[in-house]
Amino acid sequence: MKKLLFVSAVLISIAVCAGMTSCKAWRTISTSATYTQVGDSTKTTTTITTKTVEEYQGVKKN
Repeated sequence: MKKLLFVSAVLISIAVCAGMTSCKAWRTISTSATYTQVGDSTKTTTTITTKTVEEYQGVKKN
């Protein structure tokens, strides 16, 4: 029953998307870098984290 609902949802999504003239897609990219600096008496760790969200706009060609 769950499989039937999933397949139905996918088919409906494809049908709706096929009838549309454009669509949007998003992609999220996360990166992380860790640096450690060691001195005479100290140890310092720094972590840099970035997150980028890209948006794409597509147009259906005839």
